[in-house]
Amino acid sequence: MFYLNLSMLEILYFSAPWCGPCKALKPIIDKIEFELDSNKVLIKRIDVDVEAKLSIEYEISSVPTFVFIKDKEVVDRFTGVKSMKEIQSLISKWS
Repeated sequence: MFYLNLSMLEILYFSAPWCGPCKALKPIIDKIEFELDSNKVLIKRIDVDVEAKLSIEYEISSVPTFVFIKDKEVVDRFTGVKSMKEIQSLISKWS
């Protein structure tokens, strides 16, 4: 499992360089990440081709997939493209 800080919301963002929707999400994720309080929320970008074991561990079957972890527990996840507002709403909900 991948845990950095128990009090922090960790978002594992599984993607791949060949994934069209992942490429479309990149500027959104970049902006969200820039605006986040890095003491409260961390987005960890994971390339499924490089981190195959981690992808299997989190049962990633398609990309992009986001896994939200709080206090060592997976509290939420989604696959596919969401708007910046929808992603920010989930971050607010869990952070």
